[in-house]
Amino acid sequence: MHYLVIFEHGDMNYSAYVPDLPVCVAVGDTLEETRQEIAEVMKFHVECLQEDGEVIPKLTSKMAEHTSSGVISEFVEIELDSPSIIKHSNFPFLSSIMSRIKRKRV
Repeated sequence: MHYLVIFEHGDMNYSAYVPDLPVCVAVGDTLEETRQEIAEVMKFHVECLQEDGEVIPKLTSKMAEHTSSGVISEFVEIELDSPSIIKHSNFPFLSSIMSRIKRKRV
């Protein structure tokens, strides 16, 4: 499973975020450290979604043809320890709302 990651070089470090997984962000002193950190964050987030029975957002972001200075975009692959059936949605916010509604009905 892979997602597009945007890396930005700041004055003193690097930061990374995943447009398709909005809660996944990381920082590091070097680009390689930031790559490792964001991969761990992504894996943890997706595994938590799986454990909770939530929908895993689909990859919808595409590589930009042009990026500004200090910005790198690349796909980062993550391997899940316990791959199970992955439910995908293009509307993760909607699935989150639906799961809350289902829980309240119980």
